[in-house]
Amino acid sequence: MVSNHDDHLHLRERLTTSPAAAHAVAAPPRAQARAGAASIALEARNVSKAFGGQLALAGADVAVARGTIHALIGENGAGKSTLIKIFAGVHQPDSGEIVVDGDVCQITGPRDARDRGVGFLHQDLHLIPHLTVRENLLLTVGYPRRGSRIDWARVDEIAAEYLPLAGAAVSPRAIVASLSGAERQLVAFARVLLQQSQIIFFDEPTASLGDTESRHMLDVLKAQRERGTTIVYVSHRLDEVLELADTVTVLRDGRVVDTVGREGLTRDRLITMLGGIPGEAHAPDLASRADSGTPRLQVRNLAAEDGDRGTSLDLWPGEVLGIAGLVGSGRTRFASMLAGLRPIAHGDVVVDGEPVHAGGVGAALKRGIVLSPESRAAALVADFGVAANVSLGQLDAYSRRGLVVDRQRERDAAQAHVERLRIKGSAERDEVRLLSGGNQQKILLARALERRPKVLVLDEPTAGVDIATKQFIYRLVRELAASGIGIVFISSELDEVSLVADRIVIWRHGPVAELPAGTSRAAIVARLFLESTESQS
Repeated sequence: MVSNHDDHLHLRERLTTSPAAAHAVAAPPRAQARAGAASIALEARNVSKAFGGQLALAGADVAVARGTIHALIGENGAGKSTLIKIFAGVHQPDSGEIVVDGDVCQITGPRDARDRGVGFLHQDLHLIPHLTVRENLLLTVGYPRRGSRIDWARVDEIAAEYLPLAGAAVSPRAIVASLSGAERQLVAFARVLLQQSQIIFFDEPTASLGDTESRHMLDVLKAQRERGTTIVYVSHRLDEVLELADTVTVLRDGRVVDTVGREGLTRDRLITMLGGIPGEAHAPDLASRADSGTPRLQVRNLAAEDGDRGTSLDLWPGEVLGIAGLVGSGRTRFASMLAGLRPIAHGDVVVDGEPVHAGGVGAALKRGIVLSPESRAAALVADFGVAANVSLGQLDAYSRRGLVVDRQRERDAAQAHVERLRIKGSAERDEVRLLSGGNQQKILLARALERRPKVLVLDEPTAGVDIATKQFIYRLVRELAASGIGIVFISSELDEVSLVADRIVIWRHGPVAELPAGTSRAAIVARLFLESTESQS
């Protein structure tokens, strides 16, 4: 368990490789001196920021009360992440003031923010893939030493305390690259808890988590608030906002629409404040589809080299197969095997009656299996433009005799997807890093569609996107299914699995149960935990 500041004196004494490391574990002196001196922990006063002439924030005013959970909500591109990065020192405001603990200040970078007692769990987790979990855990606070060497026994003790606290059931010596997206998220959560910051920003922290892990994280955040930690919470999961937040600020097009207390807030009111129509958040147009003819995809006794039992299932043309499973159930591993990214120990994959022979990604793509992966950050090249990201991995399709890329063809192809998917950006000019998470997700979808898939595997396709973009993706999935594409839809949000899928498969290292379209979230949760309990008995 995380203890109070006095209980962490022993940690502060051991993590002393630099002054910044000591600040990261204990509350910074300026924060201690002002504790209780003011009710406002931090403010943005009339803050504006533009990128390339496009206004990301326009005179934003946000004041966060000490010891509360303050939610920031809004569509992708509303300015939430820009505001967070200004507090982190990643961006500097064009105008306005930043106030931390009563001091008007210019935050020069992430270390400066940490020294001021401000911590962050960003969407981009800033984990180093080739390092171990324990090495990543102490990167920002420094490693305890015994003489001139790192005290790895002490590192293991710290990991043994903070990883379980964050709900991360992983080995401290595991390489981060081997972890699932959800496991990486929990490791990053453990790291931010270890920093013992007085103010912590959480940007879509549960986007890649299942129900159990999300529930644990919310409980930990509530406990942190009880200890006096100030939390700024960004999420598109409105049920979490309603449960956690003492105050909610709504942003739209870079402007603060309103700031309200939790009294009287409902999900429908929040949707209305966001500019949506409440009923649309629950009712995408779903057309039923009958199985007929030859399956689009047949999987028989498929198993990875890590020992999962063989998986068998069929996917029909025009069908959306929803996969629901707890973190660690192997959903992403299955998606990776289908796409040729993970070696297959045994089993068969067949598309339209034609076997997909061993050969990795190329063999899968040749048969029309295309994956849109769960991690946008890993799949996109942030400094490339939209067109280059859409064409990534298939430049031969835009080249002349395989030698020179026809950039005009590349841009024209990308622009067609920009228009179809309503991507807010230019195929020719905009770098992907300047676009919102929702628009980045659409670029991933554009890349997948450019390959003209027969089987489209969508792994967490709505993670961290706003309600309007979710609705757009739901409609797109149904349109693609209507065209005959078979779709595997993997999501941690059980409501959307129920809404979008024609069939729902409960996943625990393979399919263990099947539920019909429209099965309620409560029924899916019950079956998930029933299967999990039976597996342990």
